[in-house]
Amino acid sequence: MRQRLKVAVLFGGRSVEHEISVISALQMISAMDTLRYDPIPVYIDLSGKWFTGKPLLQRSFYRNFDAAAAGLENVTLLPQPGLGGLSRTSAPNSILPVDVFFPLFHGRFGEDGCIQGLFELAEVPYVGCGVLASAVAMSKQRCKTLLAGVGLPVLPGCLVEKPDVLRDLDAQLARVAASPWLEQFPLFVKPNNSGSSVGIGKAANREELAATLANVFVYDVEALVEPCLSDMFEVNVSVLAGRAKRVSVVEIPVATAGALTYEDKYLRSGGKKSGESQGMASLTRVIDPADLDPGIKNTITDYARRAFDALGCRGVARFDFMVSKADGRIYLNELNSPPGSMAFYLWEKSAPRLLYTELVDCLIEDALDRAGWRASVKWEMEFRALKQ
Repeated sequence: MRQRLKVAVLFGGRSVEHEISVISALQMISAMDTLRYDPIPVYIDLSGKWFTGKPLLQRSFYRNFDAAAAGLENVTLLPQPGLGGLSRTSAPNSILPVDVFFPLFHGRFGEDGCIQGLFELAEVPYVGCGVLASAVAMSKQRCKTLLAGVGLPVLPGCLVEKPDVLRDLDAQLARVAASPWLEQFPLFVKPNNSGSSVGIGKAANREELAATLANVFVYDVEALVEPCLSDMFEVNVSVLAGRAKRVSVVEIPVATAGALTYEDKYLRSGGKKSGESQGMASLTRVIDPADLDPGIKNTITDYARRAFDALGCRGVARFDFMVSKADGRIYLNELNSPPGSMAFYLWEKSAPRLLYTELVDCLIEDALDRAGWRASVKWEMEFRALKQ
């Protein structure tokens, strides 16, 4: 029997989406093939401390988290190539071996390129998008600007920054009103650098727009204002990199009241008798809808492939589109990089079918392949200028 790969699964983190990351990580670990992989849970608490230990595998443990009582070990990843794993902080010269890192964060410091930069500095194999794609994906409006530049239709929006609002609120409200598609209310407001529908709001007039901006600025320094269009519906699709790039079936998510909320996404039972949140699987959705125009499905699939390539994505990424009910026009709304994009429920319905366990295999395989490519590149040159 071959030796199992040691997979460090990193989750939690300094984000308002912290608890969703925990759910996603435990969900993924339970889907891993334990004959092939030895999962190492690595939890980063809200203060930024890293822990590992078997109690982290139990969902109930987080309700009364006590690292000392549970005997958790403090670890960290040093930005030093060649160490071969996580450093034990109590014994800096002692290494916990790791073969591949699997980040399962949601939001800041995990999806946004920060942890990916640490992986790059340490020269370790890791799952998912690299620094650039992760950073661009986190900034919703800048991502749309980039994709518009390669000819993809995107949903218009206006980026509003907190310092500008504090200096002159009236000027920023006027700028929003002068932006294409934003001339009339209602408007949709959300953090530009966050996910999970945290801080989102709907403004029916100028006063409510100011209030929703203030609410967004509790969670982010940038707000994205978009049209709130009742004559559109959302369609999502996932793209998987690897030795053979694949696109999943599409889905239509169902909101309880217009825009998808945090409760829609994470606090429904997802059909489970336990009533516990199943992460994104809790959301009500119509997967591979039979009554959706095949032309719309094909166009969305094509756009997703093109966007995936344009951004240099790796691993798996989910793209969210808006479709006009009136004329069928399609607009790319945002990109969700791992782990929000794991979207295993889409792959389970695709042809050929890909179960969550197999999806994990593909992602780890892609991470190891990419690490091999990077290792083939020459990064160092002999000293010459300093010798003169």
